[in-house]
Amino acid sequence: MLGLKFNGTWRNYQRQVLDNFQEYQADGHVHLVAAPGSGKTTIGIELIARFDKPALVLVPTVTIREQWVDRIRQAFLEDEDQIKGLVSQNLKDMKQITIATYQAFHSAMQQVQSQEENGETVDFGGFDLLAKLKEKEVETLCLDECHHLRNEWWKSLEDFRKNYQQLQVISLTATPPYDSEPELWDRYLQMCGEIDQEITVPELVKEDTLCPHQDFVYICFPTKEEDKRLEEFEETKWQYVSQLVVDPDFQTLIRSSKVLKGEISADMLLEDPKYLSALLIYLQAQKLEIPKHLQDLLGAEGLPALNYYWLEVLLQGLLYQTPDWYENPQETKKKIEAELKSRGLIEKRQVFLVKSKANDQILNQSLGKLSGIADIFATEYASLGKDLRQLVLADYIRKDFANYLGDDQAPITQLGVLPYFEIIRRSAQKQGLSVPIAVLSGSVVIIPASVKAELEALIPNTSLTFSAIGKLDQGTYLQVGFPSSFKGMVAAVTELFQRGSIQVLVGTKSLLGEGWDAPCVNSLILGSFVGSFMLSNQMRGRAIRIWPGHPDKTSNIWHLVAIKPYKKPAFSKEDQEEQDLNPYQDLQTLARRMDHFLGLSYKEDTIETGLDRLDFPKAPFKKSKIKAYNQKIKELSKDHSSLRKKWQEALVVVDKLEIVNEVATDRKQIPLLTLVDAEKWLRYSFLLIAVNLLLYLFKTNGIRLAWLTTISLVLLTIALVRYFFYKSPYVRLRQVGEGIRNAMLKTGHLSDDQSRVQVEEDKDSYCVFAYLKGGSMRDKELFSQTLGEFFAPVDNQRYLLVAKKAPAGQSKYFVVPSLFEKRKEEAQHFQNAVAPHLGDYQLVYTRNEAGRKVLLEARLKSLANKNDRLITKKKVKSALK
Repeated sequence: MLGLKFNGTWRNYQRQVLDNFQEYQADGHVHLVAAPGSGKTTIGIELIARFDKPALVLVPTVTIREQWVDRIRQAFLEDEDQIKGLVSQNLKDMKQITIATYQAFHSAMQQVQSQEENGETVDFGGFDLLAKLKEKEVETLCLDECHHLRNEWWKSLEDFRKNYQQLQVISLTATPPYDSEPELWDRYLQMCGEIDQEITVPELVKEDTLCPHQDFVYICFPTKEEDKRLEEFEETKWQYVSQLVVDPDFQTLIRSSKVLKGEISADMLLEDPKYLSALLIYLQAQKLEIPKHLQDLLGAEGLPALNYYWLEVLLQGLLYQTPDWYENPQETKKKIEAELKSRGLIEKRQVFLVKSKANDQILNQSLGKLSGIADIFATEYASLGKDLRQLVLADYIRKDFANYLGDDQAPITQLGVLPYFEIIRRSAQKQGLSVPIAVLSGSVVIIPASVKAELEALIPNTSLTFSAIGKLDQGTYLQVGFPSSFKGMVAAVTELFQRGSIQVLVGTKSLLGEGWDAPCVNSLILGSFVGSFMLSNQMRGRAIRIWPGHPDKTSNIWHLVAIKPYKKPAFSKEDQEEQDLNPYQDLQTLARRMDHFLGLSYKEDTIETGLDRLDFPKAPFKKSKIKAYNQKIKELSKDHSSLRKKWQEALVVVDKLEIVNEVATDRKQIPLLTLVDAEKWLRYSFLLIAVNLLLYLFKTNGIRLAWLTTISLVLLTIALVRYFFYKSPYVRLRQVGEGIRNAMLKTGHLSDDQSRVQVEEDKDSYCVFAYLKGGSMRDKELFSQTLGEFFAPVDNQRYLLVAKKAPAGQSKYFVVPSLFEKRKEEAQHFQNAVAPHLGDYQLVYTRNEAGRKVLLEARLKSLANKNDRLITKKKVKSALK
């Protein structure tokens, strides 16, 4: 019916999907997870062809919509002119295959006007989408990246499925929501079906479908002006805060608290104990008396030191969260609020002392990143020379900067396409390099004058205009004008880039970040400051495709992060760690991004996720340390031959890949019960031997005691074996892990009962890593999340495990993970599963008065513990071990 026939050659992993097609589609769904560059669009079209029924394809953006059309035209039709009669991009004019964005679909379901990101509009007023689909007898629905939807789009999709059920569903995604809540995961599976096959980046590198690649993080300093603003902000904040905490009026206000007078019930105090904690921490810091009834309520000794975090909590409660706890005059409160607002420390009724949105924005959009981009360009050109094909992606064009292009003295005050073009042009000019640089966006195209004739030859029947832009010499660079209806400019400039007539291409992420293909890219600079993992993953995919005819291609992917160098913390040395982490959004966004990217470790031949694999410097971030790190990665980026070799060595031991989710914890946090028990039996054995020896000394006939000697030696042997067995933290962690795995299996949270827990050591961090071997990726994600929560510091969990008497050196508190906290029966099931490895711990419900007292005590003790940060990462293992 559809007449689609693939005219290429299937790769091995694609063939595997197609060979299993009948099995996969038995439940009415085919669900494929595949990394960017795997050809999942091509597989999706082939699956539509095999269903051979009219199809509706839903995609995230107009760019991807057009990519689908182009792929059908180029790879599945003998005559490309057939596309007009076969494929439509308009829901109101459906054909055998209709491809639309989720935005258009949602608007059609709601019968309102749709507006796409490119300005395209369609009025769906009075349009009956369901009737149109039935008229066209649509029986196949293909969902491309459907979980990355706005909530209202998702609801429209669910309503559609309820009212139009005669569908076979194909779901394609690069990033399934493995780490979502169980309810959201179930909702996702209900729409898309169980995952049938997953194709990962390491598999694609092993198959030579993607090239060896490496991520590099270039750390930028804020400019002098930005640093001055940051310093002024910190200084202003410190001056005010240091005066406020000792201000008599403020102390009087705090002393007026109804909490201190016993007028707030314990039940209310413990409803959200952080406000009570902040109040008491302040009293302690100012050496003010803490009432006995509050000391009794706490049941804990040793409050943490006052820092910005606790003062922020105190002020948030005082001004907004619990203002009725304080009796004193509104004048003092209003004065404090006004002072905080004037210093930028309150935004939308939220106090910000630990971090500031204004400071976040300064670093996120720091102009220091311009010098970083220039340095990266110079490094890559010095390494690759004429072979360099560098792509630089930005969020915005910044057309207002066009007049300053070519003016070497003009200040650059924004990040964007034109500023990036200019800083690279200046860098090349300064070094005397003749490097062809171009700009490609939807509305601004700039090319080297040297490629003008070549561009005209590529699109001969198009009326192009060439003009000067800014102060750039027309003999060097030209702005290209073209009809707004012309769609071939991207393809033409891309071809010049492929040929090497252009070596550096600067463009917007919306045009070139997804759905655009240039296999020649061997250096990518992510100059975008939007942190979405899905978009970052798509942008990263531009650089890691193989380049036909260039089998030795490797690719460098550059990430930029601005960090304010170390400054001694304001409050105390105890707070140093928290302050030095530089709690700005730019670094946090980078860390989240890296948590999802599987790549080669700098330190060893392993493939894993996380910033640690890049040997990222630890806090405090001193200038010398940052400069040394940047120099180190620049040298690493030049070693392309070693990069290919390291990928081969990391993958050579793996015949069949498996991605696991590792959870690390400090050895000191691993339960000691089994070791303590083994030590007890060892002592009993030695005691029995001592008794035996005494009897030998006082008995003339030792033969009669042979039976006692035998028993003593047998018990000693067993005790020694148990002691040395349980002395290993790996054994104890594996036992705890197996207990948790069994609890998850019995409650139906794991899908594969053949999985098992494995444990490894990380000698550098003195941590022990546990992970689930076997099972689905969802099983692995859920297990790592559950194990991580078990060892996590106490916060506001619904259930805790509390020791009546904990073994020496073992924590008194453990957390019941969120997976088991919804019903008491499940929490008890979890308790029973881990009890043999913990000891005599009771289950405590923290939502009543008695439980909240325990919760507060546990929280305060957790706050004093600096070893509570958990490390989680994905890592490639052999599936055969």
